[in-house]
Amino acid sequence: MAKAGMRRPDPSEPHGTESNKKQKFPKNSMKPVPEIQGKAKRGHEKANPIE
Repeated sequence: MAKAGMRRPDPSEPHGTESNKKQKFPKNSMKPVPEIQGKAKRGHEKANPIE
């Protein structure tokens, strides 16, 4: 029995399938950017380029 103030769901409406949405865009084909290492990670000075 429904509680006071709660509407009864319509049986024709979809229920339980709202979370089954798939992403429709392709995966990123670019490689991830390498993380900055060592001293360059902290501080405000410009770092040398990554080799």
